[in-house]
Amino acid sequence: MQIRLQARGASLQALFLIGFSIAMMVVDHRFQHLEVVRTNISLALSPLRFLVSLPATTGNWMNDWFTAQTELLEENAALKADGRILNARLQQLEVLAEENARLRKLLGASRKIADDVIVAELLSVDQNPYRQLIEINKGSSDGVEIGHAVIDDFGVMGQVIHVNPQSATTILISDPAHAIPVQFIRSGTRSVAFGRGSTRQLELRYLPATADIKIDDELVTSGLGGRFPANYPVATVTAINEDRVRGFVSVLAEPKARLDSSREVLVIKPRF
Repeated sequence: MQIRLQARGASLQALFLIGFSIAMMVVDHRFQHLEVVRTNISLALSPLRFLVSLPATTGNWMNDWFTAQTELLEENAALKADGRILNARLQQLEVLAEENARLRKLLGASRKIADDVIVAELLSVDQNPYRQLIEINKGSSDGVEIGHAVIDDFGVMGQVIHVNPQSATTILISDPAHAIPVQFIRSGTRSVAFGRGSTRQLELRYLPATADIKIDDELVTSGLGGRFPANYPVATVTAINEDRVRGFVSVLAEPKARLDSSREVLVIKPRF
């Protein structure tokens, strides 16, 4: 009996709540009286909603931040790698530009030469105080012969002393065992320039004390001996040393050719 009464009471309460809810919905739909209440409740619950959503919002923000940082780091690394590649290519382009300039200058010099020439490149270099040699990539199959003079676009470098079919060995004018007949352009004085084992210095020995020689005088090949054609630039006078006891003068001169840096050369084939 008691259970029936409790069930009946619960049913009545449920019916009452349902009816009350329906009535409130009808009133709200017709007269909008609960809109203010709903708005106030929403405002009151806003901080609570913010606090509830804060962990998720913070997590999303942190995830976006780390993702952006990672992407920026990867992009930065990629840009640095691209920059290094571009710098390497730029260096190659600069080297090629310089090489083209040297070749144009060398070919320009060859047009001024009355003799036939062969354009060659260096294969190897053997330079020490006792020996000054270079090897070029042209040989007997190209018409190179022993005794041919070798120049760059600045002056005389040396002469061929050994020939293979595809290469040739050249002794530089700076070799201690080499001597080249020269002539002073200004005064016409003739002499011989000896190598001293340095690409920056030649020596002219036992000149008369009365010889007309000055600093910065230009030396060219004299053509004597038949090895070097006449009038090719050789060196510039840098120092004059007088031996008053013996009555002689020795002269130091700097080669015009870039003996330690030229990569392209011309082999001169004299026209007889």
